[in-house]
Amino acid sequence: MKINTTDPDLRTIFSRIHEGSLDLQPDFQRAEVWQLPKKKLLIDTILRGWQVPPVHVILNEDSYIQEVLDGQQRLSAIRDFMYNKFKVNGLIEPIDDDIKELDGLTFEKLPQRIKNRFERYAIRVFEIVEYNQGEPGELFNRLNESLKLTSAEKRNAYVGDLRNQIKSLVDYMSDYGLDKHFLGFSNQRMAYHDLFIKLCYMLEKDSLIASYTEKQLNDRAREDEPFDSSIINLVKKSIFVLSEAKKNIDVEECKVHITKATLTSWLYFFATILKSNNNIGNKLSDFFYRFESGRYIFREDGVLDGLFFCENKDEVKELLEEFNFRAVSRVMTGTSLLIRDFIISLFFLKNDPSKANLFDTMKKTNLETAHRALYEKNEQNLISVVNNYADAVLAGASTCQ
Repeated sequence: MKINTTDPDLRTIFSRIHEGSLDLQPDFQRAEVWQLPKKKLLIDTILRGWQVPPVHVILNEDSYIQEVLDGQQRLSAIRDFMYNKFKVNGLIEPIDDDIKELDGLTFEKLPQRIKNRFERYAIRVFEIVEYNQGEPGELFNRLNESLKLTSAEKRNAYVGDLRNQIKSLVDYMSDYGLDKHFLGFSNQRMAYHDLFIKLCYMLEKDSLIASYTEKQLNDRAREDEPFDSSIINLVKKSIFVLSEAKKNIDVEECKVHITKATLTSWLYFFATILKSNNNIGNKLSDFFYRFESGRYIFREDGVLDGLFFCENKDEVKELLEEFNFRAVSRVMTGTSLLIRDFIISLFFLKNDPSKANLFDTMKKTNLETAHRALYEKNEQNLISVVNNYADAVLAGASTCQ
């Protein structure tokens, strides 16, 4: 790995950001996590002429675009200030009389002399070129050891095909407006990236309870072992199904409550069904809309309506309460993953009994037993069917290990 050293001034850096030749990658590393006070503190540091830590960038030798490896928060704060998105705090200790006079001013309102001095402030930039796979990511992790990065943030530092795949899924979801306003959680600390690499791994292993460790996933990112394109395409089809469901929800002005756990369950469910029947996307979108809008009503008012209206009301309520519990507590244990998936599959079967053959023999048998229990009170208790199924799958997985 070769590192070139330059000292561009802020005018040059800002111009590169503005024109796109310096890519801050707003979803790279930790996303933008600095709060306004910390941004103002950085601007105060620059106005005082004090030293700011250097920035590390990776040169993409194909596009000749620099991608920020370390220093994104600093450069984002500088960009936002020069875009007049926040004002100078002239009351930061120790008080400087000259800066105090600038209190409350945006960049464009600064005296021209101060603006010129600000723009001529230089930051050292280390440009990484001619690197081997994994070297920039390893450097990033070493630079940020004290920041307690999440595993997803560490993985995203490893430039390569795997990172590009996961990023493409996050971008694809964003293109359809599937963001925190719909999903109920944001990509802070790269939560979406974390979800997708684990989802792809489960689909690769064809198992909802595929065993993995964070180290295994991190090593995979370091060594740049991408997933087969068929898996990425399957996830994209699942995202599209979700986006179509969102259209119905928006039109009907319904409310839903999605968590990271339930989104994982839904995308895995969509992917496995689409893998067996690629022409069922519209049915899946409608089913999601009916399930999640009905679950929201039950969660808020305790009312069973639409898809959840059954003769055996007490047991259906118990089933939904279990689903809701598994969506917010112990969310990624094998038992919770299996229970959420089974309950989704059960109501999918209720919605369209002709689709029972889409499931494997063991699951199909248990689903049919549970389906009868929706209507016949003398049948086996619903919760016990679900729990017995989860226990059996886990026992089988344990035996195979």
